[in-house]
Amino acid sequence: MVSSTRLAAVAAVIALGFTALGCGATGDRVPAPTGGGQESSAPTARPPQAPDPSAETLSGEAEPHPAPGVGPGVDPVGEPLSAPGPAAEEPAPAPAPAPGPRDAAEGAVTAYVEALASGDPARMAGGLEHAAEDSVAHDYLAHQVSLARARADGGLPAAASEAERTADGYELCRSKGRRSEPACSAYDAFTGADGLVGGLRVNGADPGPGLLVPGPGERTEAGSAGVTATLLTAYRSAADKALVVTVGFETRDSADLDLHGAEYRSRSGRESRVSAAVGGRELDRGARARAAFLLPGAAPGGTLHVRGCLEECSSLVSLEVPVG
Repeated sequence: MVSSTRLAAVAAVIALGFTALGCGATGDRVPAPTGGGQESSAPTARPPQAPDPSAETLSGEAEPHPAPGVGPGVDPVGEPLSAPGPAAEEPAPAPAPAPGPRDAAEGAVTAYVEALASGDPARMAGGLEHAAEDSVAHDYLAHQVSLARARADGGLPAAASEAERTADGYELCRSKGRRSEPACSAYDAFTGADGLVGGLRVNGADPGPGLLVPGPGERTEAGSAGVTATLLTAYRSAADKALVVTVGFETRDSADLDLHGAEYRSRSGRESRVSAAVGGRELDRGARARAAFLLPGAAPGGTLHVRGCLEECSSLVSLEVPVG
């Protein structure tokens, strides 16, 4: 492989930055909806909510954000625990039935969520059959599959999440480590047609406007020194405005890529370096691999610039991949 001192140093930085990402799997079970237990006077609290599953999964450094409306004296759905009950002479009103996934088959939603929570690229890809073609749900899961494959290619496979049924949908929680609380994301408002999932909300927001998943014949490419880079997916979180881009690489000869040193030039010409990257960096002759890049504050429409070297740095690699 390439013996570049500079790229070896970069690899050390990447390894340090992503050490915590490969541990702490919590399983992928989807428990049945919980029934009512004994009433407690202590306030309940929900695990901290991640700003966005894509950005948080890639960087591993984002601090979890508390779920909106959850605090002392408030239960996970935002109702005051100390709210007065009905007068003694009046019967208590019957509880309203908990809303569930809307307009989408329950079985398809469950299978979709199980696939998403697994963290395994192959199992996640299998969940695509439960999402309608060209739908937001399909594109969102396709991006998560590409991100999981990039992590696996970089030797840092994604941890599984624990999926729990809620009144509105599901909550997926992934352990961040022995010294930190789980990071959780809410998935609800599932919609669809013909028994398949078509739409959803992630942490209360529609992910559709931030998704870019071109079809196989629409993907942009860049080539340099026998290395080809292809844009696979991009997703800009509505919560934290972070852009995550996944790229596929193919090389004719052995090559090393400086993933963490990649830069992004916005449509207006502003340049910034990626804050985190993961994926296949050392590529053997004829190899294929994926990589993912985190760009806080960026938006689609710019160009991702990835550099590298062929074996023994006989040639430099300079790839400029249009994003959007």
